[in-house]
Amino acid sequence: MKNRGSIVNMAVGVAVVCATILPMAIVGASNAGAAASVKVFMIPKFTGIAPFTQAAAGCKSQGAKLGLNCLYGGPTTGSAVDQVNFINNAVAAGDKGVLISNDDAATTNPALVRAQKHGVKVVTFDSDSLPSGRTVYVEGTSTASIAETQLNMMGSQMKPAFTGKFIILSAQATDSNQVTWNKQLKADLKMPKYSKLKLVSIINPPTDSAADATTSLQAALASNPGVGGIISPTTVAVAAAAQYLTTNKLCSKYVLTGLGDPDQMKPFVTNNCVHSFALWNFTQEGKVAACAMSNVLSGKLTGKTGQSFVCDGVKEVVLPGQTVSAGNAEIFTKANVASAGF
Repeated sequence: MKNRGSIVNMAVGVAVVCATILPMAIVGASNAGAAASVKVFMIPKFTGIAPFTQAAAGCKSQGAKLGLNCLYGGPTTGSAVDQVNFINNAVAAGDKGVLISNDDAATTNPALVRAQKHGVKVVTFDSDSLPSGRTVYVEGTSTASIAETQLNMMGSQMKPAFTGKFIILSAQATDSNQVTWNKQLKADLKMPKYSKLKLVSIINPPTDSAADATTSLQAALASNPGVGGIISPTTVAVAAAAQYLTTNKLCSKYVLTGLGDPDQMKPFVTNNCVHSFALWNFTQEGKVAACAMSNVLSGKLTGKTGQSFVCDGVKEVVLPGQTVSAGNAEIFTKANVASAGF
């Protein structure tokens, strides 16, 4: 975590960020509709990719029904330090809530704690904070579902089935949900069904960019010649890996799967480089996050295990760890990738 210097320097930094980012918030407010009156700000890990854009759309549409003006903005590349600036800006702008997918929980948490002390409610989605930084966490789907789905997709395609070495091409090492998913996957390998699968390496590129994912994959495959499978639980990296395998005519050599955006992955399913991948519905995740925020703001939801609320006619229950699951993982193949409709 970077040293932020004196209180005076911090105040100046926040003022500069407000001056540069606030116009974006004003534009977002003008597009949200007159019915939405309570301002909340949604911060993705980074902007410019479909999953987070879809989550924002879900938050906006559901929020409008609940009297929330769901604004949206964030870093253009993965940066927890930049996310802190957006958190501070939301507080300075008088927003009543922050919804955030944390790039690095340890870095963003102090700012989230400060925000809460100023009366701003915090709901995390997609990637959690430390528990002290929010009231509830809305996950796209359960960690158990993600780990099992990925192992089954890859293992069933190995020859022989569920046999051989594989690598995980993940996101940055500080990405909390990736760490959680990969930890669960490693634990699942102890199950008899997966006893002949061997994880040889988890690769964490220095940034969440396609270029770094490609370079990291290339190095990992060169240093692990016996690998037959690749699991990539991140939309940026799995698409980058598919492009690399396609370009270098390596699709028949490796089984590639993971978590991907249907729009990005459709060309690689069509060309038979990827036979199956999974994801959850980010629009639905955004809707559930908006419902959770509405209930937190009203005081009805405190994060206690067993509490529940209704979102779009569906009962959502708070699980241990102040977690709400937005739905199940969905597997995409040639049969349904074109009609994903996210």
